[in-house]
Amino acid sequence: MRAVRFVHASDLHLDATFGGVDATDEKVIGALERSTLEALDRVVQLCIDREVDFLVIAGDLYNSADHSLRAELAFQRATRRLGNAGIKTFVVRGNHDPADGWSAGLDLPDSVVVFPADRVIRHEVIRDGEVVCAVYGRSFGTRQVTENLALGFAREEGDPYAVAVLHANVGQREGWDNYAPCKVDDLRAAGMDYWALGHIHMAGRMSDNPPAVYPGSTQGLDPTEEGPRGCYVVRLDEDGATEEFVETAAVRWRTLEVDTSKLQGIDGLRSALEEACVEIRESSAGKPTIVRLGLTGRSTAHKDLSRPGVLSDLAADLRQDQLEFDPWIWVDRIRDRTRPALDLDEILAEEGLRGDLARLAQHLAEDSGQAEKVVEEVLAPVQSTLSVRPELEVSSQEVIARALDLCLDLLSREGT
Repeated sequence: MRAVRFVHASDLHLDATFGGVDATDEKVIGALERSTLEALDRVVQLCIDREVDFLVIAGDLYNSADHSLRAELAFQRATRRLGNAGIKTFVVRGNHDPADGWSAGLDLPDSVVVFPADRVIRHEVIRDGEVVCAVYGRSFGTRQVTENLALGFAREEGDPYAVAVLHANVGQREGWDNYAPCKVDDLRAAGMDYWALGHIHMAGRMSDNPPAVYPGSTQGLDPTEEGPRGCYVVRLDEDGATEEFVETAAVRWRTLEVDTSKLQGIDGLRSALEEACVEIRESSAGKPTIVRLGLTGRSTAHKDLSRPGVLSDLAADLRQDQLEFDPWIWVDRIRDRTRPALDLDEILAEEGLRGDLARLAQHLAEDSGQAEKVVEEVLAPVQSTLSVRPELEVSSQEVIARALDLCLDLLSREGT
């Protein structure tokens, strides 16, 4: 049998908004607003350059059930380009763009197949008058699909190659909504040569038998989606399936910790942040990057960083500097997790209030249950006055460690 080549993409989230990013520069705002649409353009160009037989999009083509017209127009243009190149497009709807959402109803080329939500259907891919592959798929009808849709897939006898397209949480992976949950055994029972999956924004195989693959998102949508983002070029032949990852993201995300323990003052810290940006730029494959920096370690700069306005001024100055480079870097935020430059071992050996506090904190750090209890008791009066109870972003042990640092800093300044 002749080999089949196709591009497997998912979770494009066209025209997604990027809330929670402290982007005030027009260059950065514009790049983020265009990024998902540029990623689509790169997927299309990849299909054309590699002369693939078809493109599959495994759900969440759009970012919301009520698609933006800009996103629909972009997809219409993209599929016309693919159709003109003789490339078919197969789409399933996911939890972000279910069938019951709003659509402008734009006309799409005959080369586009959007799978229905009520059943699995099969479409043939024909090349030179010969069926070379069958593509099976089923869409989400509504956002919250809890049914195991994989059970409805079954390969027909005589298919030269069979590809299944499904938006689902295979293996009930933690951290992701458990939509269309299924097991690898369910996929295996369908007899497919390749499962083109969507929903999980992390690229990689879930199974080798059968090949069940998530390509991840084509464009990172927030700081948790770091590094290269893209799609797979897949080859199916008599030896099985092979995937080649190709980056399509227009903008990258990066989080980096900077150890300040050996730095001297704000001047040393500023130089270290510049060096961190150089490292990020050199590893960015020429892509602009949205960066979140974390400052850690016991540092002489801790006291200065605690002063009002120092951290925000440092971030603003670094932003202005890094935007002048190509590719540019936008420092979204700098988080101060430094600690006072104190010798904790010496303090633990001291008699008096500083030593007592240090020993108490050390005891609590060794007992996570007791630490949580203490923090809960201390915060309870404050939380009782709030209409919405906030979730702590750090552990109870870290809360206690930070409290100890504040106390030791104050006591050390007073010469106690």
